[in-house]
Amino acid sequence: MKTTKHAELRMNKRGVHLKLVDYAEFFLPSFYENQCNKIFLSKKMAKAEAKKIRKFAEIIEKHAGTELLIDQIGDNLITVYRR
Repeated sequence: MKTTKHAELRMNKRGVHLKLVDYAEFFLPSFYENQCNKIFLSKKMAKAEAKKIRKFAEIIEKHAGTELLIDQIGDNLITVYRR
């Protein structure tokens, strides 16, 4: 998503990181209101998302050293193994 100069200024002023904006764009639900899409990150949702991320981080650490072989086009997973 492109960010306007106005949005960049507001993000800098309010201490909102671009990484949060990217995360919200891809993983949080949006709803249409007043001719634009809105994403609201409530405290309850933030805690739930943080819990999901922690669990996923544990899975990533557990699978360190895993290799995935993918075909040349990048469409098919051929095999997975640990070194």
